[in-house]
Amino acid sequence: MSLAETVIGRVVEPAVIGWHAWRGDPVARWMRPEGKADPYPLYAAVRERGLVRSKLGPWVTASHAGVSAVLRDRRFSSSPLHQPGYQPPRQDPHPDLLTLDPPDHTRIRRLVSGAFTPKAAAALEPWVRAEAGRLLDAAGTGAFDLIDALAFPLPIAVICHLLGVPAEDQAKFRVWGHEAAATLEPQTARAARNESFAAQLSLTAYLSDLVEKRRADPDGSLLSALIAAEEDGDRLTQGELVATAVLVLVAGFETTVNLIGNGTVALLSEPGTVQWRALAADPALAAGAVEELLRYDSPVQLTSRIATEDTQVDGTLIAKGTPVLTMLGGANRDPAVFTDPDRLDITRPDAARHLSFSLGIHHCLGAALARLEGRIALEELTRRHPGLQLAAPPVRRPLLVLRGYESVPVRAAAARAAA
Repeated sequence: MSLAETVIGRVVEPAVIGWHAWRGDPVARWMRPEGKADPYPLYAAVRERGLVRSKLGPWVTASHAGVSAVLRDRRFSSSPLHQPGYQPPRQDPHPDLLTLDPPDHTRIRRLVSGAFTPKAAAALEPWVRAEAGRLLDAAGTGAFDLIDALAFPLPIAVICHLLGVPAEDQAKFRVWGHEAAATLEPQTARAARNESFAAQLSLTAYLSDLVEKRRADPDGSLLSALIAAEEDGDRLTQGELVATAVLVLVAGFETTVNLIGNGTVALLSEPGTVQWRALAADPALAAGAVEELLRYDSPVQLTSRIATEDTQVDGTLIAKGTPVLTMLGGANRDPAVFTDPDRLDITRPDAARHLSFSLGIHHCLGAALARLEGRIALEELTRRHPGLQLAAPPVRRPLLVLRGYESVPVRAAAARAAA
């Protein structure tokens, strides 16, 4: 890194963000450590003001109605190509479903969606449950880190199982996926962007080779199914296959890690862990609990769209080429939709109205799989450890978009005694 880049990354950018945060700018305040640690008061402040324009450029909405309206409106795109002055990286990987517009998005999603139906996810339940049991057996009955023991290895094992990645390569995927996921963050320092992009390139190269192997030697994996997917003579190209596989990995395991980690911490932080013990007593509550945990502390806190033409939102004109940040975490705690939204309630009847899986054409393809993994993790954890406790304060990852924990120390020995 050059001296100029060091000064910009370590001095200029933090100073600009700090100045705007001090002036009350919502985006700048979110980018500060305290904003990342607890963004919910900031969401509430923005909701009270309606649609807010940040001095850093984008408009911001944190209401359920506002977020829903933008995500459903085809005049808002997730492709950065619509932003004035955008320059793609020189070695930009093939665009994926997250950043494609119709008709390309429509065509690829149609070819891919069959592999992510609720029926396809349900067929994986015996395998996922067996893997969760194996991981918890290895964790033992004493103290362990929930992230290292279950929340991280379970989703990565599921994704690698789906893609047909050899077991000996799963450790690489954990590192690559962890770093590549940071490309979803609003990174400012060039070094951070380069590190994330390098991981994405390594992952792309590995999956390109794996696609070629599966072309020559098909198996029962998702990758082979995607290679064979055809409709009216249309198939995915090599670039589309690899981009889809990268997206499945990055979006399919980081978010589920956060669902399991955030959800467990929320339940164990509740006074008396009443709802944790209720889950242990009645596993039938787990499916509804997953919806409430997705609402209460969403694994993905925000997404963005860019106006492709001058567009009115809540009576405010959004100029063509202007980004809008849709705060999913804020929409999920909108009191206009959810009664007493800052309270955790695993029996909440309307919890599934959350927007954690987005809306519109970019609604998460892997939602059924994430729900399955979250439910099984809750069922197996509460069954084995009905008296589970936090052993030390959890440590959050310093991220804005992907909200989760680096470590969650828990103590299970008391659970056996209580049982």
